[in-house]
Amino acid sequence: MRIDSPMRGERILVRNYEKSDLEFLTGMWFHEENGKYMSDPTAEYVDQAYQKALDTLGESELGYYLVIELADTGESVGSFCMFPDEREKVYDIGYCIHRKYWKSGYGSEALGLALEWIRARGGEKVTAEVAVGNLASNALLRKFGFAVERRAEFSKYHMDVRFDSYIYARMLTELPPGRECPVRGELRLQPAQPFLPEP
Repeated sequence: MRIDSPMRGERILVRNYEKSDLEFLTGMWFHEENGKYMSDPTAEYVDQAYQKALDTLGESELGYYLVIELADTGESVGSFCMFPDEREKVYDIGYCIHRKYWKSGYGSEALGLALEWIRARGGEKVTAEVAVGNLASNALLRKFGFAVERRAEFSKYHMDVRFDSYIYARMLTELPPGRECPVRGELRLQPAQPFLPEP
């Protein structure tokens, strides 16, 4: 699936994945620190089936694979993905920012752009799964009004590594008419429900 045109923010744009992006993306996803809380494996656990999935990312009919880049230089800084349900009302999302650009606000800006894009196309709900230990990602979603729906767990592909996780959700229909979702953390949404404490 491919978006018709890039999502443009103040400092970044979010565009369709191209095959030339694969080295940059796997450099993040497979990195021990950068990809720690992702379901992607480290490079040594990539098998033939997984490699085939990587080689056909741009042809996926299940969702949108996108690249976040700096608007002024075109330098890639992260990835974003969106998986709509059959009615395109509920979207599950994921994202990763290259460690070189952590704490730069690019994740906030990309998430804001994606929420605007989804809502403009009739999306009503956005979900995301985040490892309990991924403090930065938990904080980002809560800042944007996401609330924890339930606890879950996931593992890294073909690795004996498991993470307790939270399933977050945000109802976009709660936004007042004419109000956009926040970009770069501008808090125009209602506050999230209380965050579930660790057991």
